[in-house]
Amino acid sequence: MRVISGSAGGRRLKSVSARWLRPTTDRVRTVLFDCLGERVRGAVVLDLFCGTGALGIEALSRGAARAVFVDIRPQALKLVAENLRLTSLSDRAELVRSDVRAFLRKVRPPAVNFDIVFADPPYTGVPGWAGLLARVASVLRRGGVFVLEESVRSALPPLPPTLALSEIRRVGETRLIFAQRKEAIVASAAEGDLSGDL
Repeated sequence: MRVISGSAGGRRLKSVSARWLRPTTDRVRTVLFDCLGERVRGAVVLDLFCGTGALGIEALSRGAARAVFVDIRPQALKLVAENLRLTSLSDRAELVRSDVRAFLRKVRPPAVNFDIVFADPPYTGVPGWAGLLARVASVLRRGGVFVLEESVRSALPPLPPTLALSEIRRVGETRLIFAQRKEAIVASAAEGDLSGDL
């Protein structure tokens, strides 16, 4: 597993073999960040269920201003810290050990808002996911983007009224769902096909 592009492009990231960890593959990250394009540059990013930190680190490498990594497992945050050190990106990162639900309850918009929120929850599911999505929407800036990574075998999650589906991409057995705060829906999403397969 490596950083795909940017200042740390080509750097190898550490991982471990564990049942709780399912790192986002290079191929999936390539598709994900191709979809986000230039909106990553200068963004404030939140990486929920961060695991190895690959998504947030990729964003920092591509010019994100800051990234907050959230995971309940100390082993995950240890991995993220090591990967940030390997990529020389620690100065723009914050690590938070917390249950995602508890973290989102503590965030107080508009004092804290994010441009991009990544979520790669366990494929086994997260209790109360619909309520969590509403909280995710509340911490996004206007026009902010939420990216959910899940199994193609999972049922599509119901989005709260504050989020608008903008794109769905399938990469192998992984589904990427892109949604945006409704105040600023991307025109291309309204005009074009909302799904694509690779």
